[in-house]
This record gives sequence, structure tokens and C-alpha cells, in this order.
Amino acid sequence: MSEETRGSASAASLPDAPNLDWLRKQAKRRLAEMRRTSPDAKLADAQFDLAKRYGFASWRALKSHIDSLTVDGQLFDAARRGDVDRLVTLLDAHPDKLRVGEKPYEWTLLHAAAHTGQLAVVNELLRRGLDVNSREKGDNTYAMHWAGAAGHLDVVRRLADAGGDVVGHGDDHELEVIGWTTCWDGCDDDAHRAVANFLISRGARHHIFSAIAMNLGDEVRRIVAADPTALSKRMSRNENHQLPIHFAVRMNRAEMVALLLALGADPAATDDAGGTVALYAASPKVGRYVFEALPQHGRMDVFTALAAGDEAAASRLVAAGGMPAGALHLMAKRGDVHGVKWLIEHGADPNGRWTMWDDEVLPLHFAAHDGNADVVRALLDAGADPSLRDSKYNGNAIEWAEHGNHPEIAELIRSRADQRS
Repeated sequence: MSEETRGSASAASLPDAPNLDWLRKQAKRRLAEMRRTSPDAKLADAQFDLAKRYGFASWRALKSHIDSLTVDGQLFDAARRGDVDRLVTLLDAHPDKLRVGEKPYEWTLLHAAAHTGQLAVVNELLRRGLDVNSREKGDNTYAMHWAGAAGHLDVVRRLADAGGDVVGHGDDHELEVIGWTTCWDGCDDDAHRAVANFLISRGARHHIFSAIAMNLGDEVRRIVAADPTALSKRMSRNENHQLPIHFAVRMNRAEMVALLLALGADPAATDDAGGTVALYAASPKVGRYVFEALPQHGRMDVFTALAAGDEAAASRLVAAGGMPAGALHLMAKRGDVHGVKWLIEHGADPNGRWTMWDDEVLPLHFAAHDGNADVVRALLDAGADPSLRDSKYNGNAIEWAEHGNHPEIAELIRSRADQRS
């Protein structure tokens, strides 16, 4: 059963012509009622209760249903599904709705159709005069940004042919259309490469982040040769102002990591939140070959050595300088249970604190938040205390698991804590 499916026949009936403003007011009213008996009730609780009252599995399902009942909602639904006949009928009856904006970011119908690759709808909207270079108010993007991000070459071509700006400078992520096409997870397939190549053919140019994302070594060399400060160019605030070296590690581009370091990138650099290269490398998706590139450029530490599979080097480093703070935390975040056990056997404290993002955290917090069950068990077996709290949010391991949307990890920690008491 999908979450849009209505519940039992006993559910309350919606009023005639409900709208989203009515629904939001209902949720606030229900929250006030709930707080009379449960002062800690949250808006999400009231929204969920309201959804159940009207027979829906979630607030999102109820909201989506009500939205679909309005003319605006029907138009956006038709645009996203590619229902040209329905779109034409609605616009003929309501021509003033051509330039309707969808809350909360004022997406145009063209944004919605372009994002889902509905070329026929795009053609109809352009024929009716919708501005190809209209920007929405969330990320300040054109429809072309979203078509590129989704890898829809036919739509991107049509938008460009209609006068669409293939550069798209000024979006909130500061990536331009070519960056939206290449710099997100999952954008390294043939469809996105085809879009990027088309954009180049129409006058766009790679920046260092799109070149890294596409693994274009020669292009990276050209960019850095023309402007050496490109190595210190930062991404937008949305990405914590990552540097190219952080981005290459995060995107799992081992060749680019090695190239950037050879060109002079600083392996000890941090983003604006204090995130190190090692922290980005701690992601489970980052391959071992990324770590193998780092020691060649002075980035050998205990965590990096272990992640690269070099236990002998890790042993030498521990013998020479002791167990460094943060190594166990990073290994726990990576989800590497073998590395976690190795570090504990060699003296790492399972209850050691380490400061990251202005917060003193424990290894168990990272493992719980990221849902690494085997690591959680290993840390608990080694004496990790699940009641200890971080310094910024005052959360214990159970609360970190719940915040990471891992109720099964929270239950695992809770059951182990009960066994100890």
C-alpha cells in the first residue's frame, strides 16, 4: 500500500475545497490541543495525528492529496507526469495560471516539467510564452539547472534552442548548469556526461568542480595552469565551503585526489566547519584507493594508514606518536569494524571525546547516527558508554541513532544498556 492510499472508511471527511492554508491552520490548532495534555508535543506529532484522522498514512500524503485538488496542484501534477492534454485543458480554462508559482520556492511549471523530463510539456509551455530563463526563489535556478541535474539531454537541448542560458551563473550552490549536471551523487553516468558535453558545445565551460566530477585530468590541469587559485576556490555555504580536495575525496575520485595533491592542494586543509580531508574520506562510500593516494603526498596518519590496509604503517605511527585523537571516531563513522577493533586493541579509548563541528562527540555517536550496527556492537563490547552525551546538542547515543533515522540501532543500544543495568 502506498502512503497516498486512504485508510479506513471510518476516517473523517475533508471539507469541500480544502487548501493548504486551511491544512496548516488545522495542524497548529491540533498542536495547541495536544499540548494541553502533552506539553512536549511537536508540530510533527500534530501533523501525523491530523493525517491519520483523515485516513492518510502520513502528513506528506495528506498534504499532497489536498494540493492535487487545487487548479495549481492539478497543473503541476500534469506537468510532472507529462499529461499534455490535461495541461492544455487546464490552461485553456485558466490562462492566468501559466505563470503560477509553486510553494514554497515559486517553481514554474517549466521547472517541474524539465526536472521530470517531460519534453512535450516543455514544448507546450514554451509555445505559450513561459520564460525559459525564469528563476525559482529557492536555489535561484532556471529550469535548465534541474533538467541537467536529472540528465535529460532532450529537454536541455530544447531549452537551449529556446534561448535558455547554458551557463546559469548565480544559482545558490554557485555551480552553474554544468555543475548541477555533474556535481551531485549519481551524475557520473552517460546521460549526464552527454548533457555536459552538449553544454560545452553551446558555450559553457568547465570549472574545477565539474572537471573533478567528470574525472577530466587535462581540464583540471588547464584550469589550475590558467588560475592557480582554483585549488583554493571554495564551494558555496551549502557545502560548508569545501575546497576542491574535499570535493574530490567526497566524490570518490581517486585520480583527481592524486592530481590535486600533485598540483599543490593542501592535504591538511579544512572546510569552513573544520572538516578535514580525513573526515570526508571517512564516508563508507569512499574507496580504499583514495586512501592509497593520500600517503604519497604527506597525508599518512593512523586512520589513513588503516583505511588503506597498511596495518604495519599504522603500528609504526602509534608506536612513534601514540594513539591520535579522532582516529577511532573517523573509523566508526566509516563503518569499518575491523579498523575499529584494531584501534581499540592498540589503545584507542571507546569513550574518548573528539571535537568536530564545534561539538565534542564520541565514537558511538558517529556509529549510531550513521547506522553502523557492527561498529556499534564492537564499541559497546569494548565498554563504550551509551549514556554519555555530546557537548553541543546534549544527545546520547540513542538520540544520535534516532536523529540519523536508525530506530533499529537505537533499540540495539537500548537493549544493551538494559542488560548492563
